[in-house]
Amino acid sequence: MLSNKNNKINPFKSMILSPVLNYKQSWYFSIKPLYSLVMLLGIAICLVAAIWQYQKSQFYLAPVAQQVHMKGHYLNEFTHFLDNQTLHGRAGYAVITPFAYEASIYLVNRGFVSYESRDFLPRVTPVTQTVTLSGLLLNNNIPMLLNSRLIDPLSKRIQYINNKYYSQLVGQAVVKDIFHLKQGAGLQTLMPVKAPYLNHHRHQGYALQWLLLAIAGLIILVVASIKTRLKISSPSGEKL
Repeated sequence: MLSNKNNKINPFKSMILSPVLNYKQSWYFSIKPLYSLVMLLGIAICLVAAIWQYQKSQFYLAPVAQQVHMKGHYLNEFTHFLDNQTLHGRAGYAVITPFAYEASIYLVNRGFVSYESRDFLPRVTPVTQTVTLSGLLLNNNIPMLLNSRLIDPLSKRIQYINNKYYSQLVGQAVVKDIFHLKQGAGLQTLMPVKAPYLNHHRHQGYALQWLLLAIAGLIILVVASIKTRLKISSPSGEKL
């Protein structure tokens, strides 16, 4: 019978390679409570920020504008001042006044007024007679706020236009869309309608960044929790 000498294994070589050939890894999770809690909290914050930025991007979607003419009268006693408005480098408010048109109530953005101090609101001359207004009817998208329950010391200063709030105030449902006054009595300094395209995509980019940070944090948490247990078996099969 023919024998193949190449099949013979050198005993010395076998002794050297045995630990390498029998080298094994056992994978397991090792969770550190404090570290995991901090990482999960960071991931949750990133996810909330991503949702918030996405909501803001939806707020800046291109509005559907309609040119509208309305004849009616202002409800001057319900005038409010929308905060955080700027025009030509000046800080101020947008004047928001309900307007009765036929059987409906519209919220009219009458334009921009600046202020000298935030301790008191600027005075706006009321319009008492029946007037005809011309302007654009735009969608009102309520932004997502981290804390919408903050109470302003000035009751007529608002952070966003809430239709439900105005409906309770006037005792009648108001139209959801906002009338941006372009011509007519009661117009303050005309405010240009902001082009929403860049704002929309900018906030979408921010949302994507926060989402990627959350995913990266999750990957880091998983990888850091994976540990390896080394096992070396003896040539006889016994684990060392």
